[in-house]
Amino acid sequence: MKQLLVIILLAIATTPFAYSQSLKPAQQRQPQTSRLIEQFSFELPDFKMDHQGETNHLDISISYRYVTNIANSEYPDFRWLAKDVETLLNSYPNKTDYWEIVNKQVTALLLKKYPALTNVTSEFEVKPSRNVPYTRSSSVTRSRPLPGLNRKRN
Repeated sequence: MKQLLVIILLAIATTPFAYSQSLKPAQQRQPQTSRLIEQFSFELPDFKMDHQGETNHLDISISYRYVTNIANSEYPDFRWLAKDVETLLNSYPNKTDYWEIVNKQVTALLLKKYPALTNVTSEFEVKPSRNVPYTRSSSVTRSRPLPGLNRKRN
């Protein structure tokens, strides 16, 4: 008789009804798909740039966020971005621009050239120099516009 009772209890406990009744309400809900956010960063330490009448030493940090659901084949090699930043800064046309303006140009270039990026932050730290004995810094973040938000501004 005990064996028959154990078999009946096992049969009841393993039915879908019994299982669903034993779950808490949160466990019974359909699983939510998670939102994946991926970021990457790199640095260009002690970058030398002739600007504002002298050679400046910059520590540059670039970080960026990828678009959602990026395919494996769409990830850019960060060395391409680093090379683009170096090329822009080495041939920067207006030698009197403030660092903030130079930095804005870096973020504009990277976001325009790399569609796999949704957001770019560029940080410059300019070391003290002969003409300017202060450490200065600039941080610029630029984001790709969200679809449907391209309204005309007044």
